Amino acid sequence: MTILKALHPFRLLLLLTLTLFFIVGFQAVAEVRENSGAVLNETLVQPAPAVPAEEPAVNQNLEVRLETVRAQLAGIARSIDERRNHLNELRLQAADAQTASERAELEADIVELERLILASRITFESIATGGIDSNIFKDEPDAPFNWQQELFDIIEPFLEQIKGFTEAPRTIERLNRQIAQDRARLNVVERALANIANVSAAVEDKQLLQRLQALEKSWLQRRSDLLLEIELLNFQLRELREEQDTFWSMLHQGLLSFVHGRGLILLLAIVATGGIWFLLQTLPKVIQRGKENQPPVKRKPYARLMTVGYQVFSVLAALCVLLLVLYVSGDWLLLGFAMIILVLIAVGSRTYLPRFMTEVRMLLDMGPVREGERILLNGVPWEIKNLNMYSTLVNPELQGGILRRPLAELSGMVSRPDEPDEPWFPTRQGEFVMLADGTYGQVLLQTPEVVQVKHVGSVRTFSTGSFLGSSPRNLSRNGFGFAVTFGIDYQHQAICLDEVPGVFEAAVTQALRRSFDESLESVLVDFKEAGSSSLDYLIYVMMRGSAAGSYWAVGRIIQQACVQVCNERGWVIPFNQLTVHQGEGFETLRTAQTNQAEPFDRNS
Repeated sequence: MTILKALHPFRLLLLLTLTLFFIVGFQAVAEVRENSGAVLNETLVQPAPAVPAEEPAVNQNLEVRLETVRAQLAGIARSIDERRNHLNELRLQAADAQTASERAELEADIVELERLILASRITFESIATGGIDSNIFKDEPDAPFNWQQELFDIIEPFLEQIKGFTEAPRTIERLNRQIAQDRARLNVVERALANIANVSAAVEDKQLLQRLQALEKSWLQRRSDLLLEIELLNFQLRELREEQDTFWSMLHQGLLSFVHGRGLILLLAIVATGGIWFLLQTLPKVIQRGKENQPPVKRKPYARLMTVGYQVFSVLAALCVLLLVLYVSGDWLLLGFAMIILVLIAVGSRTYLPRFMTEVRMLLDMGPVREGERILLNGVPWEIKNLNMYSTLVNPELQGGILRRPLAELSGMVSRPDEPDEPWFPTRQGEFVMLADGTYGQVLLQTPEVVQVKHVGSVRTFSTGSFLGSSPRNLSRNGFGFAVTFGIDYQHQAICLDEVPGVFEAAVTQALRRSFDESLESVLVDFKEAGSSSLDYLIYVMMRGSAAGSYWAVGRIIQQACVQVCNERGWVIPFNQLTVHQGEGFETLRTAQTNQAEPFDRNS
């Protein structure tokens, strides 16, 4: 696609519209989704408002959810306290460690336990505050300006929102995998505790028993942590499934919000832009309406420059109206995305700049193809009626001989001035032709794609290119000639140069006059050659195009006239005779041509 096609305003508006509808639609649904989540969070962290008496079921469901949240918070708080106590014990044990390896093992356990305590505190805060992200209160250092990063930061939230529509199924799958993994770990912990209990049952050494009890306490803490984590994951899984049930309602609300908000703004922008474009394109047609009856005049270069400039101005004016409507509406999201799309189109069109300049020169009638000149397309000549984004090519000799071709297709061709007497096609509808393969017939149809010829009662169809490649002879346009070779016997050699040509010419002329009257132009009879068995004469007849439909009849009439003269004057028409000679010895058989001495009699 060239720049001229890419800058076509209707295509550009369609691209902008589809992109903005797609992005803004997702934005509207995401806003409704966020609002629904915020309302749920406010409900979880704030005291329940007074509920009317007619909604006891809703109030009861809310209380159940609040009780569940309180129970979750209490369990997390207990887990944090237990882990802190265990952390203090590990620190004391690390201080009393006798070996470096034991101290390193205890320090690793301390680091892991500190990480778990921090994670539990974050989980506690997240549930208690309704999922509020506390990172927004952290100050981030100023980073150096990077326009690529800034552009990505603008687009990233919308990409994240699009990604968020598939987040729920992916999150559910991830939670299911984590629950299955934690249950597998819980089974391992249960087996370890059972084994520790069996070992501790018969131990009498107090020091060994203390170590086993400490180990058992550690594994009990692990079991408690796994049970709490499984419970939290199940709670999150239930919440996500409840949100999935309300997805279609959120989608419906988002679409309604879009139609009443940004959708209306987009519609207004498109109507205003389309109106300006229609007005700017209609104005020149109204001005030219009074000049329709005037003869066409080739436009001058400055007029073409004004036409190209006016088209560019129309595109820029339509885009400015689009951006102006979005700016006045105060919707910075739509305005920002419209400008980003325009910038991306401009940046992506750099590779088309050389072709764009070539096409601009062609539009200004300064390129290799120019208006009013002749060009060959698929072997058929065409007149370039006008050059535009879709140029008009005309061949007056063809039915349906008007083609529209994109300017890019003509950019690699070269045109030339047309000669006044140069034909646009060798034939016309209704004329008679003779092709190189001997096909003779009348042209029934000729279009830019096919030519149909009526031949021997049937219709033969040629592609236009193959028809031109068969060297058609037009018998109707400028007339045609028909040549016949006729021979008489050598016994008439004495009169073969003086008497015979004139007699043949008079007889042929008289016969053709009877059949074709004014269509006969001339008759030429001349001695051609002394053949092996006859004296041959060339009879050449020139006929006008009106007799083209009787092409083969002309040849028959010539033959008939010559034979009739021979019958009347007793001239012998020779023919070939096969004679077999038997020689002596090994002489081979041979074929010889002999002249028939007897006169030729048609009635014998």
